[in-house]
Amino acid sequence: MNSNSIKTPFGRLVAGICIGSFGQVLALIVPTALLLTIKLAMLDPENVTRNFSLVAIMGAPAAIFGQYLAGYISDRTSWNFGRRRPWILIGAITGSILLYGVGASKTFVTICLFWALASFMLNFVSCALNALIPDQVPENKRGTASGLIGVVSPLGIMIGINIMLLLNSWTIEQKFLLLGIICVVCAIISCILIKESKVEYKKSGSTDSLTFGEKMSRIYPSPRKHPSFTYGVLTRFFMAIAYASASYTSVYFMEHFHVAPEDLTGIVSLSMNITIPLLAVSSILGGILSDKIGRQKPFVLLSAIVTAIGILGYSFAPSIPYTFVCGAIVSLGFGMFLAVDIALMARILPHPEDAAKDMGLVNVANSIGSPITNAIASPLVSAGGYPLFFGVLSVFAVLAGVAVKPIPEVERNSDPNVTIAQ
Repeated sequence: MNSNSIKTPFGRLVAGICIGSFGQVLALIVPTALLLTIKLAMLDPENVTRNFSLVAIMGAPAAIFGQYLAGYISDRTSWNFGRRRPWILIGAITGSILLYGVGASKTFVTICLFWALASFMLNFVSCALNALIPDQVPENKRGTASGLIGVVSPLGIMIGINIMLLLNSWTIEQKFLLLGIICVVCAIISCILIKESKVEYKKSGSTDSLTFGEKMSRIYPSPRKHPSFTYGVLTRFFMAIAYASASYTSVYFMEHFHVAPEDLTGIVSLSMNITIPLLAVSSILGGILSDKIGRQKPFVLLSAIVTAIGILGYSFAPSIPYTFVCGAIVSLGFGMFLAVDIALMARILPHPEDAAKDMGLVNVANSIGSPITNAIASPLVSAGGYPLFFGVLSVFAVLAGVAVKPIPEVERNSDPNVTIAQ
């Protein structure tokens, strides 16, 4: 594959990725966290929980398949506009149109259909944006880039929900439309900031002479030949399962501490205002420090331990204020993980010509973590209450640290943009 002859200045590139990611988060995550529940309650208030689960079940495979297909197509795009920017725009525009379809739907079936298609297309945006890290960010700056980009998602969720609360008098259709418009505007700004040239995709060898196993490795890189990639995917997968604990704090407050529904919003808001700024600071500082010392593994190991301690703390918290401390610890740990996770995965990608496809596989591992947590939550809580539930999730955080250990560290030579695997 020819290297991209046009490189975006580092600050401009990171700004472009962050802005594009912000729009995508608002369009994809805010509906999941808030608007879908409201929309389903308007149609069938007696079956909101069941219907939300069904929508999520239909949307998850579409999102996962979208991540992989988006990467595969993006790697093979050879347009003058670039290979990432077209899919940032196409994904944002089509995804936003489909998103409005969710808000305007009058039946449960059309909500499911539009949401699955919107999830599919909006994942084209995130996949293309993530691929720009291995494409254009120098090795010695990937930690800083990873840390800055990592805080976009939690900040975007917090800002998006606050926007929805401020616009409480708007109709649900108007809210979905607004999120779509923001997503498209952010995608346009992102494409203006990011520079790309035409890149011709070139396979490393002819597929005609490949064995079946070698052809299958084009779908998923061979774990035997590229074990570091698989260990990295497992690290992301385990941490995704562990951090999904954050999405259960609302239910935890209601069921464990018997918080009234009318008091829940204030408690969750207070918790968010504590945890997200800490996560942002931890992610940014962790990324800068990892670039300074030229290492990523120590930060992943430390983040796994800190995150596990915070999650386990929920099991023994005697009151709500103690849970805020636990949430703060989890945020510090997960922030460190976000600081170096993208940089680590960008370093161990097996095939440069398939960067977007392989980063898509990493995102698939992240995407399936939450559904797995959802699947095990009810049986675990029924069997041993929230102490067992949070205890098990803390084990997955530890496993993330275990999985990263076999990945070789790197040693920089005199050229700061070049690293040598130890």
